Amino acid sequence: MSFKNIIRFACAEYASELNRTIEDLTDQERRFVPHPNSHHIDFIIWHMARVEDTWINTFAKKDIQIWDEHNWATKLNLNIQMDEPRSGWGWKIDQVNSMPSFEFEQLSLYLETVRNCTDIYIDSLNETNMETCPDKNRPNYSIAKMLAHLVVEQSQHIGQISYIRGMLRGIDG
Repeated sequence: MSFKNIIRFACAEYASELNRTIEDLTDQERRFVPHPNSHHIDFIIWHMARVEDTWINTFAKKDIQIWDEHNWATKLNLNIQMDEPRSGWGWKIDQVNSMPSFEFEQLSLYLETVRNCTDIYIDSLNETNMETCPDKNRPNYSIAKMLAHLVVEQSQHIGQISYIRGMLRGIDG
C-alpha cells in the first residue's frame, strides 16, 4: 500500500467519523456549550476546516486559501479581522462566543471543498516532496510531519465533538 493511500484512508476515516458524530444533531445541540469557557461543536467544525485549509493551501501549496478565494467569511457571516487568528487557534472565549449562527449546510460545503482540495493535493505528492519543508520559518517541518499532525489534530477534535454529543444524548445517542 502506498503512503498516499494511507493518508487518504486516514483522512476519509476522520471525515466519516465526523459525519457520524454530527448526524442528526440539531442547531441547538451543535451550539451547546458544556462550560462557560469552552467551545461549541459548530466552532470546532469550523476550526477543523480552517486548519486543514491553512495547512494544505498556505503551508504546503503556498497558495490562497479556499476561505479567501471563495469568500467564505461572507457566506458564513464571519467577519474576522485579518490581524487575528483566522482559524480560531488561540481565540479567547469572547471571540468564540461572538461567533454568529450560520447555516450549517454552508459550513459543511466549505469543509467538503477543503477536503476535496486536500485529496487533490495528496494525489500530487511523491516520496521526495514528502520531506520538503516549504516554510522557511519552520525549517524542520516537512510535508510528512504536517500531514501526520493534521490527522492527529482532526482526530482529537472529533473526540471533543463525540464527548459533547455524549453529554447531550448519552452513550448510545
